[in-house]
Amino acid sequence: MEIRHIKQLSAEVIGQIAAGEVVERPAAAIKELVENSMDAGATAITVEIRDGGITYFRVVDNGSGIQPSDIRLAFSRHATSKIAQADDLYGIRTLGFRGEALASIAAVAKVNCTTRMHGAEYGVSAQNNGGEMGEIKEAACPEGTSFTVKDLFYNAPVRRKFLKKPATETGYISDLMMRFILSHPQISFRYIADGKNVYFSAGDGKLESAVLSIYGLSTLEKLHQISGNMNGVLLEGYIGVGDLARGNRSHQSFILNGRLIRSNLLTNALEEACKQRVMIGRFPLCVLHLTLPFEDVDVNVHPNKWEVRFQNEPAVREAVENLVLEALQKDTPLSTAPALFDEPEPPVSNAVITRSSPEQYKKAEQQDNKPDYKENIPSPVLRRHESIINGPVSSSPVPLVARSDDGIGDIKHEISPEAYTKNAFSSSAVQEAIPEPVIPPASVPIEEPQIEQVQVPVLQKEFETLPVRLIGVVFNTYILLECQDRLLLCDQHAVHERLLYEQFMRDLAGSTATQMLMVPEIVRLTHREYDMFLDAKDALFAAGFDVSDFGDLTVQLRSVPMMLGQARSAECFRDALDELIESGAISQQKRTDRIIQMACKHAVKGGERAPMEALMDLIRRMIRENVTPTCPHGRPLVIQVTERELEKRFHRIQN
Repeated sequence: MEIRHIKQLSAEVIGQIAAGEVVERPAAAIKELVENSMDAGATAITVEIRDGGITYFRVVDNGSGIQPSDIRLAFSRHATSKIAQADDLYGIRTLGFRGEALASIAAVAKVNCTTRMHGAEYGVSAQNNGGEMGEIKEAACPEGTSFTVKDLFYNAPVRRKFLKKPATETGYISDLMMRFILSHPQISFRYIADGKNVYFSAGDGKLESAVLSIYGLSTLEKLHQISGNMNGVLLEGYIGVGDLARGNRSHQSFILNGRLIRSNLLTNALEEACKQRVMIGRFPLCVLHLTLPFEDVDVNVHPNKWEVRFQNEPAVREAVENLVLEALQKDTPLSTAPALFDEPEPPVSNAVITRSSPEQYKKAEQQDNKPDYKENIPSPVLRRHESIINGPVSSSPVPLVARSDDGIGDIKHEISPEAYTKNAFSSSAVQEAIPEPVIPPASVPIEEPQIEQVQVPVLQKEFETLPVRLIGVVFNTYILLECQDRLLLCDQHAVHERLLYEQFMRDLAGSTATQMLMVPEIVRLTHREYDMFLDAKDALFAAGFDVSDFGDLTVQLRSVPMMLGQARSAECFRDALDELIESGAISQQKRTDRIIQMACKHAVKGGERAPMEALMDLIRRMIRENVTPTCPHGRPLVIQVTERELEKRFHRIQN
């Protein structure tokens, strides 16, 4: 075996090794230069690339510039103006601080720097090729700094061959610029790829303007705004769930004190709060700005500066999860678009059309002035639905007026309350309860229809403020409702499933029923699992595990938790220990999954014919309980079509 002696590496090899940590691809180099521009106080930054940044990219800013005497030092390794001593690492306020970026880029590319300080008569230009500093000379240039980088990895062919195709590298840079725009709305960014303007932000300091420039108005209208603070964490931004959920996490942007970061802690907190509001296999969209004391965060984790450590991770996770959940809970199945995006309705005629808003209903109720929900409803339609909007069925039969298909007359039937209360969602009960209307013979002379006055029981007070009107059911699946200027389509299965899930969760809240094992089971643990068992006996007991120390890394398991009448496997004890080791708490996810399964199984199915009274009761409960607007699997309960959209489809209005 050959004996090799230790020797000092050359500056060239050291530079290329260090560059591999900081400059993984063109996007990483651009990130470093843009962050330097932001640290210099730039309010306008332009990034231009060609061929995915492999052959050419340029970063131009209007920042403070670099002093001519510092140009040579700026290209030196571990040279920076942002920190001076070790204690500065515990409260870093700038995006850059390591003093490695420019030297690493210059070590593997041809770099030209042109800079001019504010108020200076002229600027300077410097060239650095592969780490070799060239001539520094005076130059005419605008205030600010411009870096032009050509032939990245020209002297490191091994690194260059691992780059992706130019189109793929362009995608990485585009994603980076998107996040820069979202992270610093006070800076105007312009991004040009192969001569085409891709992104431009106004730089007016408004986050909604930045989101608008990236995702467009239609997405911005549907986002949930978040603003709050908890546990010393200030959280602001936007969340997109439901239809805005994406197939991967590439549209989750976390910004900590102005710094773009990636954090599994924040991702898990976000997705836990958004659970049941996005479908399985999809992920919420977010733009979240977190503000914490600089001393509570360690950003000196990796040279690329994407990773951070929080001093109090449980507090940060709790704050993000609770603030996101609080913002999402403001959303209801009948919530309207933000007033910021409301468009004035064009006048369609001289007739006065009055609409009652939920606020008006509430005000009327407080004044004990019952609103007349029949005011704007045509009589034939009213007669068909009045009996459905009532509260619980009285002991006497409820009259139901059915209108014949040919419009000749109305036929009244009586539905026995026992007929549908026996099994509200039984198709056979429906057939018995609602007989087919008898159509009068065609020989009956057609006269002006006589409006039959039907006596309807007085509405119960809890339903007087119901801000919707039932129209009917289509395909035995979708309930049609009119709400102000919107047509709502409710999925009967999704609504019932959500209500059952909420009921099951309330019934089982705090339930720790356990099943005693006939023969106690001896479980052998690893050292780490055994230590966790000793530290978390109370948490395990609260979760339903009756377990005691049996010595020599073994425990005696005497009982396990019950879940909806079934005992959980003893293997769940190991799962509970794993969860304690990983997150410090025992998750209730398995119980939740089983409850979701039961709610889905017992809910009325799509295509199953159900009594209108039962369906209307689902709508009442949905509104009254202010439920989450998605089923436990993340599918929406309600979709809406506005009156304006219908008018556009029928070309009643032009735009």
